[in-house]
Amino acid sequence: MTAARLVTVTLARAWDPADTAGAPGRIEFAIALDAQGAPDLRAWFEDPKVWPATRWTDGAEPETGDVAHDDEGWQLRFFSGARDPDAPAHRLLHAEAGLRPGAVLTLVAPEGQETTWRVVGVQ
Repeated sequence: MTAARLVTVTLARAWDPADTAGAPGRIEFAIALDAQGAPDLRAWFEDPKVWPATRWTDGAEPETGDVAHDDEGWQLRFFSGARDPDAPAHRLLHAEAGLRPGAVLTLVAPEGQETTWRVVGVQ
């Protein structure tokens, strides 16, 4: 098995009038994309390495995590300490439409809260 060719996707919180918290933030995660720019599930299954993720929020230390996939789709998991395969998932909605700058995604927290994010970089 060989490692997949990963790109780094950067997300920034999108403005949402319904979001009363208004907490800015940034997420970066590594992922393999297919020819259409969608996450490559086959590459994820075949890659023996962890695909890392990091979340930044104002006034807090960065949280590390990983990219995962299950029957419900793509997810990001963030850990408060050591990597935990049972960490609660943040569901990544609309990723299959492609991860290109300007794309809008929804992240659903484990407790069900939805936040809107914009792809601001793919490197």
